[in-house]
Amino acid sequence: MTERDEARSVAGATAGSGSPIEVLVVAGDADTADATATAIERHGSRVTATTDPTEAFRALDRDSFDCVVSEYHLRDGHGIDLLESVRDRYADLPFVLFAEEESATVASEAVSAGVDEYVPKGGFSDPFDALVSRIDDAVSRARTERQLTAHLDRMTDAFCRIDGDWRLAYLNDRATELLDRDADDLLGRRIWECFPGLDGTALEAELRSVMETGEPTTFEYHADLLDADLEIDLYPSATGLSAYFRDVTPRKAHERELEELSERLQLALEGADVGVWDWDLRTDKVEYDDRWAEMLGYEPSEITPDLAEWKARVHPDDIDPVRAAHEAHLDGDTEHYQFDHRLRSKDGDWLWIRDRGRVVKRDDDGEPLRAVGIHIDVTEEKERERALERYRRLIDELPEGVCEYDAEGRFALVNGHIASVYGMSPKELTGRPSPLVDRIREMSDGDPFAELVAGDRERLSGTVELDLPDRPGTIVDFELQRLLIDGEFDGVLGISRDVTDERRRQRRLERTSARLGALYEGSPDMIDIHDEEGQIVDANRAMLSELGYDHEALTELAVWDLDEQMEPSEAVDTWEGLETGETVRIETTFRRADGTSLPVEVHVRRIDVQEESRFLASSRDISERKAYERRIERENERLDEFASIVSHDLRNPLNVLSGYLHLAMETGNDDYYERCERALDEMERLIEDVLTLARQGNAIDDVGTVDLREVVTSYAEDEFGPIDVPDRSNDGDAATDDARSGEDASTREPDAEAVTIDVAVETDQTLFADAGRLKRLLGNLLRNAAEHGGSRVVVGDLPDGFYVEDDGPGIPEDRRDAVFESGYSTTGTGTGFGLAIVQSIAEAHGWDVTLSASESGGARFEFTGVDGP
Repeated sequence: MTERDEARSVAGATAGSGSPIEVLVVAGDADTADATATAIERHGSRVTATTDPTEAFRALDRDSFDCVVSEYHLRDGHGIDLLESVRDRYADLPFVLFAEEESATVASEAVSAGVDEYVPKGGFSDPFDALVSRIDDAVSRARTERQLTAHLDRMTDAFCRIDGDWRLAYLNDRATELLDRDADDLLGRRIWECFPGLDGTALEAELRSVMETGEPTTFEYHADLLDADLEIDLYPSATGLSAYFRDVTPRKAHERELEELSERLQLALEGADVGVWDWDLRTDKVEYDDRWAEMLGYEPSEITPDLAEWKARVHPDDIDPVRAAHEAHLDGDTEHYQFDHRLRSKDGDWLWIRDRGRVVKRDDDGEPLRAVGIHIDVTEEKERERALERYRRLIDELPEGVCEYDAEGRFALVNGHIASVYGMSPKELTGRPSPLVDRIREMSDGDPFAELVAGDRERLSGTVELDLPDRPGTIVDFELQRLLIDGEFDGVLGISRDVTDERRRQRRLERTSARLGALYEGSPDMIDIHDEEGQIVDANRAMLSELGYDHEALTELAVWDLDEQMEPSEAVDTWEGLETGETVRIETTFRRADGTSLPVEVHVRRIDVQEESRFLASSRDISERKAYERRIERENERLDEFASIVSHDLRNPLNVLSGYLHLAMETGNDDYYERCERALDEMERLIEDVLTLARQGNAIDDVGTVDLREVVTSYAEDEFGPIDVPDRSNDGDAATDDARSGEDASTREPDAEAVTIDVAVETDQTLFADAGRLKRLLGNLLRNAAEHGGSRVVVGDLPDGFYVEDDGPGIPEDRRDAVFESGYSTTGTGTGFGLAIVQSIAEAHGWDVTLSASESGGARFEFTGVDGP
């Protein structure tokens, strides 16, 4: 009989076959207690009766009882209270509630408290007979349960009982040992809660099938939870089902080994990629099968049955170790012979052969007589091994950490770099938790590593800071990838790299870049960067603002689109001639977006940006400097003019004065003194004009509101008066000529006449000007008209200024630009500075002056850009 049969036999035993039943009766009064005890004793049971619940517990502690019978109404409390107390102290002791009357409420309370039997006195014609029967049933079940439990605990099979709600009702010791779980954690819980991994398995299907059909079954099942092969018997019952299971892992492993061996032998017999040899050690004759020959590229007929066929083809480097392996097996030192060596094929290639064999026959002295073996072509396998070895060495030599993690985040495989980081060998590190995985989990919401394992994500990457051995605060870049082999999860591939120095350099560069960016964008100079072809790739705010472009528009231009003076070919040649870090300076003119221009000084420096040549151009507006240079040039020109005046223009009136003085002294004629006075007047006019011209570059600082009519009228009437104009018939110097010719000046008529200029004021304009300088400008124009024969001057309005025109002979068009030059005169009597002074006063006010012809053919001067109130 098997252990399972014995268990079923024990479960069918009854209490009637055992010793008399010991009963403890607890009643509400003494009469009921005696009556109940007497009725029970008539059926062969021994009874102890009491009306005191406290005494009842003393009896339970003192003696051994098979059952407790209690009325519902007791002297102190009721039977439900007693039942609950008994269950707390004697959980398995049968308890029968002998109630005075039938009550659904009492029955419900009793069942909830765990009563074994409920016997209402009013529910039976002979309640005591019913009571005795229920006592027998309860005790019988309890004894059977105890016997069954004792037997099950002695079984070598694991056993568990499952009730109709799929709750574990019982586990024997072998079951708890096999499951490696505490029984208290499992009993009373549904098996699906205890073992969540059962969902969807074949075991779940079998359990539900037996529960539904009531048919027992036996099957084998591999439990992943236990990593064990189990043989399981399921038996249904009225209250659930019983399960017997035993560990058959060793047997299954042996069966699989036999199966694999059988398969290998079958493959060998079928000759699938295996060459067979049979060696007679007495004669060295060897029988080679067809596959052995074909493996080396020969026809079977080309191979003779001799050991020499094999020896002649073994690689020279392999022959000695192969011979040593043969001899070790022939001497009985090894159970079988196996060696991987190279054989030359017919076409001259070396094939890797896995040579396996064993002695199958020896003589009585143990000398080998016959050996049988096989050849397997493992060339591809060796190539894969070499490739894998190369990959392994490459991975070990990588400066990055490469590893594989298991599902729990432990190191499964590591390369040499990671092992060196942790100061361990790869073998020592394998199986340890990964600090990187722990850190990733600490920094993340949820568990991204678990998501990788579960397949909810394929990759995970980022940067973390780790405290590695001897290297706290290490910054690590990582990338994790879910690794599948043949479609199944094999682990998580991890690649990590120490970027501490790089990130710190990057942070320094970022700070430096931020500072340089601030300098670049905040520079008051215009800065742009262009490539070797002249294409602008970037520009700072100052350049965009000064030239009136937005960034996108400017970076679509070439440098020569801005530089008005640049020739593309010459510029490219200049840039190509620069060394990295070398700077060239140029002065040129930039064109703004609105078409206006500005002079600039440009410093172009060749720089290297990510191994590409770029040119950094820093440009500065030099308009003020150019204006200053022009002022300096004009001042130098004035100095030259002053020198010219002193050396030439003042010499003429001095010569006149000297000549007339000599004539006056020689002749005693006082008329010559008048000529001297006129020469002195000419010198004074000349000096005054020179001084005025010298001051023309000074800023106008006495500006006010001026009535143009009033200034013209006042000057014409009060200050200018009649204009003394020399005789225009003589373009030479009369005094000089007289002095040279010796003519008596007293015999000549005066050569000057009083001329009155008619001034017409046709303006009511009010403007901003320096009144004194404006009066000087008008006086020079009136005098210029008089000197050139004009008799009428008109001052009138223009839309943005005024004009002054006369009725004189005018100035030819080809000489109009020259009249504004210092020292230029169309007559021999003027100083040549009058119109130059006019232009300088206009420029000092910011006005433009142009010269044209009036309607009468005279000179017309127009002043524009004049500001009014």
